[in-house]
Amino acid sequence: MEHAEFEHLAPFLRTRATQIAEGFFSSTEQSEDVAQETMIRLWKAWPTLPSPLDAERLAVRIAKHECIDVWRREQRRPHSPLTSSHEVTLPASNEDQTLEESELRTALHNATQTLRRSEQRLWRMFAEAEMLPREIALATGINVRTVSAMLSHARGHIYNVLKEGGYIDG
Repeated sequence: MEHAEFEHLAPFLRTRATQIAEGFFSSTEQSEDVAQETMIRLWKAWPTLPSPLDAERLAVRIAKHECIDVWRREQRRPHSPLTSSHEVTLPASNEDQTLEESELRTALHNATQTLRRSEQRLWRMFAEAEMLPREIALATGINVRTVSAMLSHARGHIYNVLKEGGYIDG
């Protein structure tokens, strides 16, 4: 296809890539990064594309894969599985508190390890990456209702393991 066609379709394709990324991330900055990378990769592939419909399909595929790549890079960053920007950090003024927090983190990690592999993956996306079920569905290709059901099962399983271990009352 001609580069003039790219200039004509680029605004639509960029909007489409941005919409996909916004469905995946809550951050506008990450969405813009995904859209930009999508457009760069689409530009490189443009001469080999037979039709505008193929261009849109490729843009959607690139955007989805780029969302997953960005998410994976975020996962490689060191972080604590129990801390997030929404949690209140307890002062570690007391050795007992620090020990209890450490034991709870270990128990939560161990409980997570008892989940099925597919549930572990979804649970990490939900709990550690703070992704919504619809974002997880978009990233994995699993139906959003199935994602919600698997997360519910994982949550119940972790709760039961922690309850049986005496880490929570209930």
